[in-house]
Amino acid sequence: MKSSPIYNIISNPGRKSDCSFGSSGGFTQDIRVGTSSSNSHTLANISVQQFVNGEGISEFSLFIDGKLVKQGLLINKKLEMNIDRINT
Repeated sequence: MKSSPIYNIISNPGRKSDCSFGSSGGFTQDIRVGTSSSNSHTLANISVQQFVNGEGISEFSLFIDGKLVKQGLLINKKLEMNIDRINT
């Protein structure tokens, strides 16, 4: 299995197995609600992006509907949360 810097574990009690996947660089997920796939409306757009800065530190940013919600820095294989720069 390929190693990915972003790994998504998606749980759904209505399914027998999880729909998990890894991603490099980032991913976007549209959450839609309604009565069917043809009659559904966007509830939220979730995006996770990865950026490797000049010092080789991976920065991970979580956006909901285009707003930065949370950010983490991967330093020496340890995730440090950085919420000081986030405007809520």
